[in-house]
Amino acid sequence: AIGKKIRSATMAATATDSLSDAAATTVVLLAMLFLAVTGINIDGYCGILVAVFILAAGIGAAKETVSPLLGQAPDPEFVKEIKELVMQHEEVLGIHDMAVHDYGPGRVMVSLHAEVSGDGNIYELHDLIDQIEFSLRKELNCEPVIHMDPIVDDDEETNAAKARITEIIESLNKDSRKNENVQFHDFRMVKGSTHSNLIFDVVLPHGYQMSEEQIISYIKEKVSEYNKNYYCVIHIDRAYVK
Repeated sequence: AIGKKIRSATMAATATDSLSDAAATTVVLLAMLFLAVTGINIDGYCGILVAVFILAAGIGAAKETVSPLLGQAPDPEFVKEIKELVMQHEEVLGIHDMAVHDYGPGRVMVSLHAEVSGDGNIYELHDLIDQIEFSLRKELNCEPVIHMDPIVDDDEETNAAKARITEIIESLNKDSRKNENVQFHDFRMVKGSTHSNLIFDVVLPHGYQMSEEQIISYIKEKVSEYNKNYYCVIHIDRAYVK
């Protein structure tokens, strides 16, 4: 119970070891009682069962211990808790580029980008980010680092272009499973006299059916149909967490 509560593979392995000892002792006692009642010796069969149980428990414990060292996906529930805690502040408009590194109890490192309005007071927003980091540290027992990402949210043309990019990205997700959705972030527009650059990151899930070149070509084509004076500058990201 403690191992699950503090997400400790070592504590869970200790519990498995104790359970193996208890199971082995119980089987020995049952085999002795069976011999006393029936006169039939089943020690060999019981030994095989105990050996299989210990082998399976050992493999399971090894996987739980080795996987964090080699790298594994974070617990979806833990990721959900992080998102809910950060997004409960109305000043945070969105989050992206979240990465979770688990090095054991009390050594979970979390980094993410929090989108805020570019027109906000930088000192107040910085203080808010500090408060969010403190809350994450206290409530989820992790070490968070949050990058404050200012975005434009009050320019009509920029918002219209962003809405069009959203539609294009959603068209890529029509035939995809929920955990394979393409996303985008860090959108900004650099306006010029002859053309405007639309600069943003596109996040692809691992194993997505289209290549990076196909994704970029598709988005640029759709944007050109919308406005020939818009040029896309796209950086491809890979999803760290779902």
